Amino acid sequence: MNGRRHIAVLCFLALITNSGQAQAVFRSFNSSLHVKATWNGLPVLATTDEARVIIDYEKATLDITFDPAALRTGVPELDSILVQHHGLPVSIMAKLVGVDHIQTVKHPPMDFDLEGRLAHMDFDAPIMGKGHLEHIFAGLYACLLDVTFNVPVERFQLDRTFPGLSGDITLHIVQSLLKRAND
Repeated sequence: MNGRRHIAVLCFLALITNSGQAQAVFRSFNSSLHVKATWNGLPVLATTDEARVIIDYEKATLDITFDPAALRTGVPELDSILVQHHGLPVSIMAKLVGVDHIQTVKHPPMDFDLEGRLAHMDFDAPIMGKGHLEHIFAGLYACLLDVTFNVPVERFQLDRTFPGLSGDITLHIVQSLLKRAND
């Protein structure tokens, strides 16, 4: 059922890309996000299908927002800590380094760096990431965007906000991109 909802959202977005501003901006409100971390010395994977991703094709920027309360790990104690952050979103705003705009026409696979900011509650700091853009033209879809950010827990003071976290957290999102109307 979740897959059908995702396809319905993408179809709706395809319809609105045929008008003005929507040609330059792609919005997805039900993106999958995977977060790998170490909690109390054990590896955990937290997932949500409720991440919001806004991609500005013309500026080659990403705005990723998610509510930590929507993440599920399967570890009741950790899930209850995450739920306590309901309504306190994590936001990542990033620019594709060396990329002027995101192409949706046929192109060779592209690897790039991302630089931006990660914000949660009162904390806001620079963040770096890696990305991969692959042309896959298949009907409505033009490309597959794969983005990963490594977040050092201590540097971002996440061990204070989420007790028991250590090492690095890896945030990973894969997003299908629709073909732009003017490509």
